[in-house]
Amino acid sequence: MRKRFPRKGIIVALLSSVFVFALIACQQGDPGLPGLSGAPGLPGNPGNIGSQGFQGPAGEPGFPGLPGNAGFPGPPGAPGATGPAGADGVDGVGSGEASVSINKSAVAATGDGFSVWGSGFNAGEPVTLMLVVDQNLQIILGGARGAQLSANEAGAFMMDFDEFGGAAASIARAPGLRAILAKGSDGNTASTQVRVVSSAVAEPSLDSSMAASATVVGEVIMVWGAGFGAGEPFSITAGGRIVSGGIANDDGAFAVESPNPFAVGVYTMKAIGNQGSSATAPLVIVAEK
Repeated sequence: MRKRFPRKGIIVALLSSVFVFALIACQQGDPGLPGLSGAPGLPGNPGNIGSQGFQGPAGEPGFPGLPGNAGFPGPPGAPGATGPAGADGVDGVGSGEASVSINKSAVAATGDGFSVWGSGFNAGEPVTLMLVVDQNLQIILGGARGAQLSANEAGAFMMDFDEFGGAAASIARAPGLRAILAKGSDGNTASTQVRVVSSAVAEPSLDSSMAASATVVGEVIMVWGAGFGAGEPFSITAGGRIVSGGIANDDGAFAVESPNPFAVGVYTMKAIGNQGSSATAPLVIVAEK
């Protein structure tokens, strides 16, 4: 026998099933995996240019740049006018010990030779020797135009002259009691008197003599002399240089030591006094005794 279910029951059952499925479908499940990134979009169109802003304040000044290369020098200007001459300077001060002597007390104006020597000058000091006639006329001996010599390392010198020299008009005014002036460029000066005559005068020569010991190279030379005037100053030369000097004693004699700058050989040694005395002797220098 077939059983029939009521229609109402069937409808309720179907609705209940749908409701259950709906409840199950509404429950939240686990999130799914992220999907792949999409392709980038196209860039947008540029916007319109905005209006210019206000000018900002000025910045701090920067450091100075490196100097540029120097330009080429310009052409020299024309020389200026010569200024006025300055005032004369003060005369130099020398050692105050300079002296000068002449080997004759009377010399002829022309054609009469003589010798001049001096000491007390600075080493190497240029010296001008002059015959002083008056304040306006000074004749440079030998006709030179400036200093004739320089003092040696000891501040001494000697020079021979054939005559005074100079212009004829000046020499014509020379006779009389005059002065020989030695003027050094460092300020040292010295003078001695001389009588200038028109013609040579023969002066009596003293019986002077001199002797020197034979000496080893580098050793001191002993020199003796006699027959000079009492208290007569003298200088001794050898080999073209002044090597010693002094003053004769009251008896006209002397004994002096001389330095020895000479090599082995024989030399002429000469002593000249300022009163006209003179004497020579051989000087022998040996290598050893």
